[in-house]
Amino acid sequence: MLNGRVLLVRVVMTGLRWLLNLPSPVLRVLAGRPIVVDGRQPVPTARMLMRVSRFAPFDAPHQNGSLARARQELNLAGALAGAGICPGVRTRDSSWPGPGGPLPLRLYEPAGLPAPGPAIVYFHGGGFVLGSLDTHEGACRLLAEEAGVRVVSIGYRLAPEHPFPAAAADAVAAFAHVSSHAPEFGIDPARLAVGGDSSGGNLAAVVAHAAARGELPRPAFSLLLTPATDALGSSESHRRFGTGFRLDRDEWAWYRAQYLRDPAHYADPRASVLYDDQLSGLPPTYVATCGFDLLRDEGEAYALRLASAGVPLVHRRHEGQLHGFANRVGIDPDARAAMLHAAGVLRAGLALSPGA
Repeated sequence: MLNGRVLLVRVVMTGLRWLLNLPSPVLRVLAGRPIVVDGRQPVPTARMLMRVSRFAPFDAPHQNGSLARARQELNLAGALAGAGICPGVRTRDSSWPGPGGPLPLRLYEPAGLPAPGPAIVYFHGGGFVLGSLDTHEGACRLLAEEAGVRVVSIGYRLAPEHPFPAAAADAVAAFAHVSSHAPEFGIDPARLAVGGDSSGGNLAAVVAHAAARGELPRPAFSLLLTPATDALGSSESHRRFGTGFRLDRDEWAWYRAQYLRDPAHYADPRASVLYDDQLSGLPPTYVATCGFDLLRDEGEAYALRLASAGVPLVHRRHEGQLHGFANRVGIDPDARAAMLHAAGVLRAGLALSPGA
């Protein structure tokens, strides 16, 4: 990345960290007139993000920007956002043998956690196109510290270089790998959860459904944060929040086109877990949705489907939040609060698992 772009990303992230942590009365004024939908409005930090995003300098590949540069800028922004989060958490980088070749892996270990202990295999978001271990550094550190677990953050193949079903195949193989090598990671395989956000939430759910079919060991718990569950994209929230709420529908459609090149795959359960009929045997699950997110309705439809099938389920809608809170925990106090809630549910879910 050119030095000028690096400096620009650093300035923007430093500015956002300062802006989003201003006193609430000041933040409300700077965020501008509230947007009200169905009598609700985004929290002030979300309104400020919406306002700043109109002038965001980062490359937008869905608007003919450079994909390579967008990835570099997002990776740097994520690393900066995660800097300083839970500094006592140790990390160790390695790789795992993915179906298409070696892929990166990062292990997060909170201080004092005995081995073997509880853990979660985590898949980052990014529309199956962007994202990396670095973009979710803060989220994984926070989960490790606050849930008291080892976090195994998984790198997987990205589109358009590797379209569907590459990421889904990698996710299933990654969970199987970590489970079968649990002692090497200090993990109790009976207390191994799976989780992710956005597209990573989709991959985590794909793993859970594959396990329910007996294709790999069953996760003890499933943590799904603003998950993508329906590639058809026909829900009311897609229409209501399709413009101006950080993740726009045209951007979402571009991601879909990179990953799912054939529309016949839109309803494939590995792309749209909402349509997976294998519900028996799914692990206890937490689903977090956001009130101003175009993926809101599909996440809640998936949660309802699991609950109706008798799957132990906790669902939380963060009413005033936008999509993607997982990779804002280092700069946005409201995003951090949402992630802290998820960490608490994960801690409780693994503590109550049969292997505990």
